[in-house]
Amino acid sequence: MKAVKIMGRNRIEIIEKPKPVAHDDIVVIKVTASGICGSEIHRLLKSEIPIEVTPGHEVAGIVAEVDKAREFKIGDRVIVDCHITCGNCNYCKSGDLIFCDKLVCVGFDIDGGDAEYLAIPESSLRHLPDDISDNAGVLIVDTLGTPYHAVKKAGIIQGENAGIFGVGPIGQLAALISKSYGAAVTTIDVNNTRLQKSLSFGADYTVNPYEIDLCKKINEITNNIGFDRIIECAGENASINSALDTLKCRGKMVMLGVSAETVEINPWKQIIHKEVDITGSDNFNNNEFPELIEFVRKNPVVSDVITHKFYIDDAQKAFDTVRNGEGLKVIILP
Repeated sequence: MKAVKIMGRNRIEIIEKPKPVAHDDIVVIKVTASGICGSEIHRLLKSEIPIEVTPGHEVAGIVAEVDKAREFKIGDRVIVDCHITCGNCNYCKSGDLIFCDKLVCVGFDIDGGDAEYLAIPESSLRHLPDDISDNAGVLIVDTLGTPYHAVKKAGIIQGENAGIFGVGPIGQLAALISKSYGAAVTTIDVNNTRLQKSLSFGADYTVNPYEIDLCKKINEITNNIGFDRIIECAGENASINSALDTLKCRGKMVMLGVSAETVEINPWKQIIHKEVDITGSDNFNNNEFPELIEFVRKNPVVSDVITHKFYIDDAQKAFDTVRNGEGLKVIILP
């Protein structure tokens, strides 16, 4: 089968490797769509040496081969939860798979879905209803699921002002989800194309801090109060500091942006004196899958975050598109 291989220094090759075989609870799926995530750009593509593991942790497909699987049969449409865990610890039982001490991640620790076929334990498969497209399914397992969990943690109340800092794919959907809670949504980014796109995902206001005084504009929008809730999706020093500066007294900020930058803040001025709440959010709870399916049904615009699709032979172009900040979500098709 064909599979993507990261060669190091931003280079991609398409290689031939043996098609996996189903055995015991390991199910083989034929991949129908695989999303490229920013985490792959930061953690894998920049490597100086080749990466042996096939990337791709946002995967939709069709069951192609089974052995002793109990719940899935050939022909079932599925999406992949990339977290392979013990299934027995308290975290696993509560649905918080990301905290399992034995966590193995598809596309990072074992071969992922940037290939024609993928072998995966059936415990990591979820049924994809017929009325949900493969593309939407790919989004559910990360690009939608991650901001969905974060916005829930923010506890937005109808009529509050919500700021979304960084409107890449996750930030766009954070805006959409925040709007569904009844917030007045402001998106903040230095990319005007992405800001314009966020209007179609529910943003009421957009601000480019390179072009306008951010604090002054947010004071205008919020009547000199500041944001009630902030979803920080960029993870960079400037973004985090701007978010803290525009968060109201006793406001709440949820951080899910990931960056390699070291962040410097003023704890007294930005946190202690204002008595703000800051919390982190990483991926989502396994029990939220049914909610995510329903959200897609009610909000088909979710799939509009996908701006580019490439066949696997053009995987280099696909990864370059993400690395260069072009468009939003990029999908690889086998």
